[in-house]
Amino acid sequence: MINVINNDDQPLPSLGQLSPGEKAEIVGFQQPDEAASSFLHRLFEVGFLEGSHLEVLQEAPFSKDPISVRIKDATYALRRAEASLIQVRKL
Repeated sequence: MINVINNDDQPLPSLGQLSPGEKAEIVGFQQPDEAASSFLHRLFEVGFLEGSHLEVLQEAPFSKDPISVRIKDATYALRRAEASLIQVRKL
């Protein structure tokens, strides 16, 4: 796992912890297992890169999983477990 720390020495949240309407910048990624590694590779290909800005648009009504995320001009649905691999800084 990549530990990203802010100025208060508090761990930064993951994308999976954000609620609809929150905006953030990608600051790092957790070290994935083999299965998650290929998933992260696909995310890199579509623009989920360090420094990218994103917004959580929606979440499923009852389970709150998956979430809808806008990055650049595209919208993606991610399971919260997958989104938890992405560390962010709230904007």
